[in-house]
Amino acid sequence: MPIYEFECKKCGKKFERLIFPSDDKNPGCPECNHEDVQKIMSSGCKVTLKVPAGYSGGSSCAPSG
Repeated sequence: MPIYEFECKKCGKKFERLIFPSDDKNPGCPECNHEDVQKIMSSGCKVTLKVPAGYSGGSSCAPSG
């Protein structure tokens, strides 16, 4: 079940909600209880990979010859 980010069209409050497939409408605003909210593009998350010092990588797709 995805977590969506919403913004209230009345007060501008941004909030997140876990949405279940059975949910048939958007949640109300937790700040002002207004029901006119819209899904907004989430900034997502940042993934950082840490590799040991001196790691040279390697590829199974390296050209031969």
